[in-house]
Amino acid sequence: MNIFEIKKTKMLDEATFGHKPQSLFIVVLIFMLVFAIGSALQSLVVAIPSAVYAVNALLSNEAFQTLIEGVRNDTVTSEEYATALEQIMSEVVAGIPAWIFIISLFATVGTIVAAIFYCKKFEKRPISSLGIRKKGAVVEYLLGAGIGTLMIGLAYLIAYLTGTIDITVSEYISPLIILFFLGYIIQGASEEILVRGYLMVSLARDTRIFVAIILSSLFFGLMHLGNPNFGLIAFINIILFGVFLGIYVFKRGSLWGACAIHTMWNFVQGNVFGVSVSGLGIMPSFFTTTVSDSKEFISGGAFGLEGGIASTCVLLLGILVVLLIKTKESEVSDFEPQMNIS
Repeated sequence: MNIFEIKKTKMLDEATFGHKPQSLFIVVLIFMLVFAIGSALQSLVVAIPSAVYAVNALLSNEAFQTLIEGVRNDTVTSEEYATALEQIMSEVVAGIPAWIFIISLFATVGTIVAAIFYCKKFEKRPISSLGIRKKGAVVEYLLGAGIGTLMIGLAYLIAYLTGTIDITVSEYISPLIILFFLGYIIQGASEEILVRGYLMVSLARDTRIFVAIILSSLFFGLMHLGNPNFGLIAFINIILFGVFLGIYVFKRGSLWGACAIHTMWNFVQGNVFGVSVSGLGIMPSFFTTTVSDSKEFISGGAFGLEGGIASTCVLLLGILVVLLIKTKESEVSDFEPQMNIS
């Protein structure tokens, strides 16, 4: 018996029932459209508070007032104007308050709506086929929360023991941390429903399971291309994170654990340890982490732990472990033989 077998689950059975085979190109094209719609819904929610902040920040910025005065008096060249405005806007973006980021986390519910609506309305898939299953939901979520905390904790420990980071207790513990936690619950679920519950399962209906895991993980990595300080190691790690979660979903026959792993990975990294999450900056946290500039390839530097090989080691170990565990027997398909990576 292949120890790396990935068995077909009831979740996939439910998604396959009544399904007419589609080309991978069509599946991916539709996914990109659903993703774009979900992102647009999120942007609409965030647009107004972001615009209010930007206007207030610019109006209170002395350099901006001086620049406008120079334009009125015709004492600023077009090159000087462009350079000054770019610097001012970078300062405005860098100063985006935490509450806007919190709003953006909650706004990811738009992605959840788009993915579930498409699956139910057009693919005629039941909610359970996305891995959103009632049976054992609480246990699966709590188990996933523990695993996510352990994994990001191990990555942080590696970075700390190699001398690439230092940690101190934050001088001020913001109550906003609670809202960040709630926001990350939604954000973690949104990406898992979109990429694993929707895309990965849709791909698995018409190809081998491991191919579906790899392809969905690749798109998961590409979704982060626009993040600040994004690099090759970060790209590889996000793909590995996707592979780990994809295998985990099929092994457990449920999406709840993956949602919790994703949530705790982000929350503990950003709001417990005080590390940038996927390059999006430092947010209120229980601890403050200082990163060594000389060993960013280990710690991930400004991108966060996902940008360093400390996370690479943990994710590779995690993939090996999750491949070795048995598929949850109650979720194994009753109709199809096992599928494996060989």
